[in-house]
Amino acid sequence: MPKKHNEILNKESKEEASNLLKKAIEFYVNENYKAAIDNLSLAHKIFLAHKDIEKVSMCLSLNGLMKYVEKTETYYKSLLLLEDSKFLAESTGEKTVLAVNKFAFGQIYFMENKFNEALFYLSYASASLKEIPILQAKAFEILALIYIKMQNTKMAYESLEKAYVIAKDTVPEKLFAEIKELSQNFINSNSGMDIGLQKPMVKIAPEKEQNATLLLALSEIARTVNAQANLDKLLMTIAEQTKMVLNADRCSVFLYDKDKNELWSKVALGIDESEEIRFSADKGFAGYAVKTGETIRIQDAYNDDRFNKEIDKHTGYRTYNLLCMPMRNIKFEIIGAFQVLNKKDGDFTDADEDILLAIGTNAGIAIENNLLFNIQQKMIDEQKNLFEGFIDTLAASIDARDKITLGHSNRVKLYSELISNQMGLNKDITEIVAKAAMLHDIGKIGIRDAVLQKKGSLTKEEYDHIKEHVKITYDILCKTNLNSSFAEIAEIAASHHEKYDGTGYFRGLKGDEIPLGGRILAVSDVFDAITSVRHYRDRMPMKDALNIMIEGKNKHFDGKIVDAFLSIPCDIVMNVLISEFDSELKEKDKKLLETLSLRQFAQILQQDTLSSKEKKIVEVFNSYYIRPQETKAD
Repeated sequence: MPKKHNEILNKESKEEASNLLKKAIEFYVNENYKAAIDNLSLAHKIFLAHKDIEKVSMCLSLNGLMKYVEKTETYYKSLLLLEDSKFLAESTGEKTVLAVNKFAFGQIYFMENKFNEALFYLSYASASLKEIPILQAKAFEILALIYIKMQNTKMAYESLEKAYVIAKDTVPEKLFAEIKELSQNFINSNSGMDIGLQKPMVKIAPEKEQNATLLLALSEIARTVNAQANLDKLLMTIAEQTKMVLNADRCSVFLYDKDKNELWSKVALGIDESEEIRFSADKGFAGYAVKTGETIRIQDAYNDDRFNKEIDKHTGYRTYNLLCMPMRNIKFEIIGAFQVLNKKDGDFTDADEDILLAIGTNAGIAIENNLLFNIQQKMIDEQKNLFEGFIDTLAASIDARDKITLGHSNRVKLYSELISNQMGLNKDITEIVAKAAMLHDIGKIGIRDAVLQKKGSLTKEEYDHIKEHVKITYDILCKTNLNSSFAEIAEIAASHHEKYDGTGYFRGLKGDEIPLGGRILAVSDVFDAITSVRHYRDRMPMKDALNIMIEGKNKHFDGKIVDAFLSIPCDIVMNVLISEFDSELKEKDKKLLETLSLRQFAQILQQDTLSSKEKKIVEVFNSYYIRPQETKAD
């Protein structure tokens, strides 16, 4: 099984998958959608085997788009596919991955003539797809088409100019020709323009200037949605952009708490951000808008019985005219309300209502996505805490069998995390290795107490019996399906007694046949075993312990992992060594030990003659490492 696992995850396979993804994008812009889908499907399988979540998400996003344009999936089913990939994209937090997902959403909305939604998604995508210039050029091309339809000459020009510059050197010939033709047609219909040479000379009408301001506001909201997980800050951006576009004094964004029948917000411009406004949804214009779904436009707020004067009384603000509109999600359900106060240049107009509707459509989707993401994140965190609690419980059950090894699993985890970080492994791999470390000895549940707790040397029969714990560990973890990563955890945990030269157990794996995590655990497990107190001995002198690690390179251990371990600073290793005694390094001792790595310390220990500084280092190290006799178990 390990060989097969490594064959799937070899470097060539991942490079091949990356090439398939690249070709799929080229097939897409050349309108060969079936070939694009075939390439994406194969790339997805390889990235999934490699647990490359970022690329998996990108494949899913593009696959959803391809199936829509190829008409193999309906509009709604395609959106569901993109929602799935969006969850993965958001979990990575990577801009490019998120941008690919937004691009797919944006093109589908554009093809459905939902231009506000398309603009919302493509504004973000076009700014964040620098690593994939083909898609970035395509995003700017679609934006240009939207602006042309909206008769926004200035923004159409700017989008075409960006698309042209990107496409000129980096995209397939067909896409470049398409953008060039669109650019030329645009130039011909708008005198005084030359793509890539000069700015438009056409005078923009006042109403189009306002439209451009609206589009910029929508773009700013789009950028904030994807960069900001904090709901209050998202709401603040929406409120500020709305106030600016409508030339109003203030804007409040209220969310509807259906369970409590209340409207609430921390975002009412002019209010202390630490305060939260909360009132019954049966009160005020906002409550009326939420309950009835109607838009309210009032010239004199205090002469209308629906106006909730309590907020003005609480804040000391005076409301004169206002525009209030319900805010809806993508299902057209009301999730809150906008309340824009005191227009600076007269009363609110029909045009203002249209603008607020455009903002509200995008803001409602953005806010609900943010709320759903936070709910999903909370569920993920709760599941993770439950999973880690389960692991800690299993590890504690091992410690309960033998108090002398109390904390061994946790220290092996700490050493494994240090090595993983030193090797530059990503967070996901490090977490899996850490979980395997906590569970690597779970199989000792099946070992007899008389053998497990024997004081003294083991007979051959007893040693053979205790070796069975690795196979028992594997069997237990393979049958545990609480989490998909358990299969990999089982492989790693069951490999911690394998040796690099193939003489270990229980499967006699050799070299790279042993999972990387298993090779890390082997180093961590042995080092902790020989530097911990046991029934039958004290801690091994550090000089001997480090010699065992060094001499075991490419025999017992993977040499690269030993090198990574030996490059860890001494103070960090010491923190793990003394953790079983609940001790801490003094600040002056920490500063001394952090100046050298374990390798450098090993070199000092090999010397016959030491300088005064070297003697001080050895003295300080041993003052923590060599424990008094009473710290040992009875």
